[in-house]
Amino acid sequence: MKYLFALLLFVVPVQLFAQVASDTLDLNDLVLEALRNNPELKAFEYNRDAMEARVPQAGSLDDPELQYMREEMLGFKWGEAMYSRIELMQMFRFPGKLSTQSEIAEIGAEHAHHEHMEKANEVLMKLRSAYFELWFAQQSIALNRENARLLQQFVKTTLTRYGVGEAPQQDALKSYVEMAKVDNQLVTLRQQELSAKAMLVALLNRPSNDTLGVAVVSNDIVFTPTLDTVQYLALRYRPMLWHDSLSVEESEKMLSLAKKEYLPDFKLGLQYVTVPTSDFKGWSVSARITLPFAPWTLGKANARVEEATISIGKSKETLNNSRNMVLSSVRDLYFKAQSTKKQLENYTTVIVPQSQQALRASMMAYQTGKTDFLMLIDSYRTLVELSMEKLMLRMQFEQTIAEMKRAVGYSGIFETRNERN
Repeated sequence: MKYLFALLLFVVPVQLFAQVASDTLDLNDLVLEALRNNPELKAFEYNRDAMEARVPQAGSLDDPELQYMREEMLGFKWGEAMYSRIELMQMFRFPGKLSTQSEIAEIGAEHAHHEHMEKANEVLMKLRSAYFELWFAQQSIALNRENARLLQQFVKTTLTRYGVGEAPQQDALKSYVEMAKVDNQLVTLRQQELSAKAMLVALLNRPSNDTLGVAVVSNDIVFTPTLDTVQYLALRYRPMLWHDSLSVEESEKMLSLAKKEYLPDFKLGLQYVTVPTSDFKGWSVSARITLPFAPWTLGKANARVEEATISIGKSKETLNNSRNMVLSSVRDLYFKAQSTKKQLENYTTVIVPQSQQALRASMMAYQTGKTDFLMLIDSYRTLVELSMEKLMLRMQFEQTIAEMKRAVGYSGIFETRNERN
C-alpha cells in the first residue's frame, strides 16, 4: 500500500500544491501594479504629458517685441538725442497657419498617447510571460519533489528485494543515480524561478530583495475567439496602427501648412515718438509683410511642399506595412495557440494518464518480479518527461495568449464571442 500511496502523490495535479499556499500572486493585481509603477511606462507618460503641453504653444502668437531707441546723439550724450522712440511690434501669421500648427501639435500629442499604450502592451506582455515562466518553474519544482519521493520508494523497494536476493545491487545504485539527477534538475529549476522573479521585480519596480510568491494558473484552458474576431480587434485596437494612421493625417496637415507658407505673414508696430528739441510728442504706426513668393525664395517654399507630399506617400506605405505585419503576427499566434491547446488536451486526456497507468503496471510487475528495474525506470522517466512537457506546453500556451493580447492591443479577447463589438 505504501507504494501505491507514493504513486498517488505523484499523479495528483501539481497545481494543488501551489493553490494551498497563502502567498499566491494574482496576475490581474500585478498588471495593475505594473501600470502604476513601471519606470519605462512612467517615462512614456511624461513624454505624453510633454507633448500635450506643446499644443497650446503651437497655436499661440509669437512673443511681441518692445523696442526703445535714442537717435542722433552727439558723442553718445544721452540727454542730447534728437529723437526718442518706444515701439511695440507683433507678428501675425496669415489666417489658418496657427490653427494648422495647432492641429499638427494635437496629432503629436495623440502620437505620444498611442506610443504610451503600445509600450504598456509590451510591458504587460513581458510581465505575463515572466509570470508564466515563474509558474512553470514553481510547478516543475513541485513535480521534482514528488519525483524524489517516488524515487525514494523505488530505493526502498529495490533494497528490500536486494536483501532477500530478488534484485541485483545495480538496481539500487541506479535508483541513487536517478535521485542525483533529480537533485541536479532542482538546482536548474531554482535558478529559473529566481530569474523569473528577478524579471517580475524589475517590471513591477519593487525592491530587489522582494521574494514575491507563488504563481497560479487556472486549470481551465480557455481560447474561444475566432480568427476573424481577433483580426478585427487588432485592426480596431492596436495602438501601433492608430499611431501610423495618425502619421498619414499628420503628413496631410504638414502639406496643408507647407502650401500656406506661400502666403505672407504680417508684422504691425505702434511707436511713441518724442523730439526733445521741439517738444514734439506723437504716435507712429508701422506695418511689414513677408514675401515668400519672391523669386529668390520661392524655391524654398516649393521644396517644403514636395517634402510634405513625399511624406504622405511614406506614411501610407508604413501604415499598410504595419497592418500586414500585425495581421500576420495575429494569424501566426492564433494558429500557434490552437495547436498548443490541442496538444494540451491530448496530454491531459490521453498521453499523461496512459503513462501513469504504464508506471503503475511497471511498479506492480517489478514488485512481483515479472519485470526488471530498467523497465520500471524507463516507465518512470517517460512519465516524468511527459509531465514536464505538459507543463511546458501550458506555459507556452499562456505566453502565446500574452503575445496575442499585445499583438491585438486589446486584453479582453476572451470576453468577446464570435460577434464584432
